Amino acid sequence: MAQGKIFNAGPIGAVAIVEPPVSQWYARRARVTALVVGLASDAAATAVLSVFVPLWAAVLLGAVSGLVLGVLAGVLVRIWPVLRALWWWSLEITASALLVAGWVTLAHAATWWLASMAVLLVAVVCTAVGPVRRFLVALSWCLLVRHRLRLCFTGIVRNATSGSGGSRPVPVPLLLWARPTPAGERVWLWLRPGLSLDDLEGKTARIAVACMAKQARVVAASERFAAFVRVDLGRRDALTGRIDLPLALLIPSLRNNNRTMPVSPALPPVGLELADIEVPPAPEPRGGRR
Repeated sequence: MAQGKIFNAGPIGAVAIVEPPVSQWYARRARVTALVVGLASDAAATAVLSVFVPLWAAVLLGAVSGLVLGVLAGVLVRIWPVLRALWWWSLEITASALLVAGWVTLAHAATWWLASMAVLLVAVVCTAVGPVRRFLVALSWCLLVRHRLRLCFTGIVRNATSGSGGSRPVPVPLLLWARPTPAGERVWLWLRPGLSLDDLEGKTARIAVACMAKQARVVAASERFAAFVRVDLGRRDALTGRIDLPLALLIPSLRNNNRTMPVSPALPPVGLELADIEVPPAPEPRGGRR
């Protein structure tokens, strides 16, 4: 049976959340961080406490505080890949936790079958009601796009830093937020060091393919911070609706038939010739010559 591990390499068939080279890199960084933070905290705490307590007590308390802070810093660096994975799946984890918590609370307040019926009723409403269903589908696309963008950026950055041998973690941009738009989705990113907007502008086709979209556009989202960028994904044309052109009523043939000419708001009028429009007479001059 396959055994699962979080960090280190395992036998064939094992599942690891963090790749072994990246895990080893974070392990080395954790040891260095623990040593540096511990020594710095020890020296600072000893110097401050020596003013209030005897020197031997300041040295002892400084050593204890340095040990505690160093261990905490090392553990934080060591588990940072897992914390980052939890951040990537935070919305899905939160939604699942709320669903389970709601069912358990209702089951304790009433009965388990009543709680199950309530959950089933909510699922039916979300599926049958059109606006609710469309909103949930758009929200689901936003969740999917976050993961697809992360995988796409991982491939882009890994190809750009192929000389590192895969021993260092890939500086994937931080996915801040995503929301649906009439044309698709809009995602805000914070770029990590080593990646710029110019590196992504030539990869819009790859981003669109990765997100299963029709097109993608990467623009700056802030005039102050170059690392704050926005990705606009278009998977449908929001300007395909047709409207009635009021100028078509100026054509006698269309005005007599009480018809209008439907056109797309994204395109110029088609079939409307200026020669078919009657020129109104010039207004009569008012007043005499002074």
